[in-house]
Amino acid sequence: MSEELKLSVSKTKCFLQCKKQFHFSYILKMPKKDREYHIFGKFCHKVLEDFHNAYIINKSEKPLNIEMGSAYKAAINEYGDKMTSEMKKECHQIIDHYLRIVSQDKKNNLPANVIACEKMFYFEVDKNIILNGAIDRIQIDADNVLHVCDYKTVKNKKYLKNDFFQLLTYAYVMLMDNPDITKVRASYILLRHNFEYITTEFDLKEILEIKDKYIEYARQIAGERDYPANPTPLCGYCDFVDMCDEGRQKLDPSKIYGAVQW
Repeated sequence: MSEELKLSVSKTKCFLQCKKQFHFSYILKMPKKDREYHIFGKFCHKVLEDFHNAYIINKSEKPLNIEMGSAYKAAINEYGDKMTSEMKKECHQIIDHYLRIVSQDKKNNLPANVIACEKMFYFEVDKNIILNGAIDRIQIDADNVLHVCDYKTVKNKKYLKNDFFQLLTYAYVMLMDNPDITKVRASYILLRHNFEYITTEFDLKEILEIKDKYIEYARQIAGERDYPANPTPLCGYCDFVDMCDEGRQKLDPSKIYGAVQW
């Protein structure tokens, strides 16, 4: 490749799922809609990030409920004016439930094993191919295995059970930082399902294979010229469906412009 190409998990998955959506988003750079479920996710991510960073970075000795309260208030200050009362109520329930989980862990003398939150990465996978993004959470489990986690606020978890591309990417990122590791544990943490984990483990061979996949995806992206649509029932969640003839024809017109349930 002669020109630098920056890839992320979301950018790559967008290309694989619908090239026309990719064209709108990353080539034409059309503005995206500020949907309620995006705000909901950002709110929960910020609370959990600030809460854990209080202990990881600032070495706080304050009680858990005090730090959680501070993290929650900071998120309200940033996102509260964009949230409905129902959203705030559910977010409060989720965060309160998590506080109970970590409080019980502390009571049982379990180790505070979260070592990083929102770990940023930016590095060259191959010549002129840059991989960038952030890992929600990294922890060391009781058996000393490195564990990467991604928070999810989805209501329907079935779509995650066989889709580990994101987590495999994060495992590769950690291997680049820690070349001596031989396996990585990885989980989606389902915030709306009582912090249930969908967990898998990757061995060294699986982790290394993701590099070749990104190189191939970069080749496809660089060579794409037509950007065809791939209409599915999920077009209703696309920010650009009102500009896409294929997407509009796929969906019930009454649902295209309606509010998406967060």
